[in-house]
Amino acid sequence: MRFRVQAGVVLAALWMFFAIFGGTAEAHFSSTGFSDITVKDKSLEYNLFLLEKELLEALPTIDQDGNGQISESELAGGDKVLDALIYDRLIVTGNSNVGTGIILAAKHTEKAKMPMIELDINYDFAEPVDRYMVQYNFYDGTNPDHRSFATIRMGQQSIVQIINSSNNILQMEGYHGAAAGVDSQAGDNSEQQASPLVTSSSWTSVLKEYTQMGMEHIWSGADHLLFLCGLILAARTSGWKMLKLISAFTVGHSITLVLSALDLASLSPLIVEPLIALSIVFVAFENMFRKRFPKLESKQIVVTALFGMIHGFGFAEILHGTMAGNIALPLFSFNLGVEIGQLAVLVIVVPVLWLILKLFTTQSRQVWWTYGTSSLVGIMGLYWLVERVIAI
Repeated sequence: MRFRVQAGVVLAALWMFFAIFGGTAEAHFSSTGFSDITVKDKSLEYNLFLLEKELLEALPTIDQDGNGQISESELAGGDKVLDALIYDRLIVTGNSNVGTGIILAAKHTEKAKMPMIELDINYDFAEPVDRYMVQYNFYDGTNPDHRSFATIRMGQQSIVQIINSSNNILQMEGYHGAAAGVDSQAGDNSEQQASPLVTSSSWTSVLKEYTQMGMEHIWSGADHLLFLCGLILAARTSGWKMLKLISAFTVGHSITLVLSALDLASLSPLIVEPLIALSIVFVAFENMFRKRFPKLESKQIVVTALFGMIHGFGFAEILHGTMAGNIALPLFSFNLGVEIGQLAVLVIVVPVLWLILKLFTTQSRQVWWTYGTSSLVGIMGLYWLVERVIAI
């Protein structure tokens, strides 16, 4: 009877975990946009990238046939509604004068390995601008976690800033230099006349924002959490083995995070997401049948590192398209946040799982525990795998 009570408590706890985390199988940070901003002497060019579903949420009337998608013809014929959207959601001022945004093009494109809709907008001003301000208002309650990664360019300089619901205003110095129309007779001195690229954000805000993003990416990624749980189950009560497995996973995802963020290697989310689900199925399978496949156990560290590399591409998905200019601080901060978030999960989960395992005093009950929990992990991973393959 006591064993049944213990088993019931364990299953209830696992059911709560899957009820909370198991319902989402979408790509991470699905609410992501990009803002490529080019600062000039009398104008500001704004290339806005939004996911199709975000544009539909902000502007449902553009879907004229009601099929839940935006066709090229609907984009081409939606000039007036798009103009109204930009007028309401994207306010650009130069020297405190509100600029009128002119949409030069609206098209389907790809950004950060994701299909997106690009709006090319131009803001012209009568006089040279000393200070620009951009107010980004794509927050209407439907997507409060939406972020836009702004790459601000001025001549040969560039900087990346993050726009979110609590920090949706960018302030930039105007650009007065050769590329902006200074007399070419200025010669070599023309480069010296160019204004430095200055925004209202500091390095500490970049550190804080990217670190927070890394932590949230771990905590909001149920598949990453489930894979970590699978590694903990694989280690059982061996702290040294767990350290080796977690270290292999960390090294693996850190390598591909760096390579992918630097655009030296990349994989489409359409490939990465099913592979992440497959890694969960594999670690569950290995936990249950390791005795039948001893070669798998001997290569466990290498396999974990390889799966860590796959998860690294999932981590880096959010950084694609944001690494122009100074990349060291955002990259370091995001990776730091991932490791902090991972450590926080381990601090909570490891004692709980070890305590539950201690409840199963006999070897047969421990085997039951291993098969039961690993089966649940594998079923969830298999569900995500099938769902993501079908969605391709």
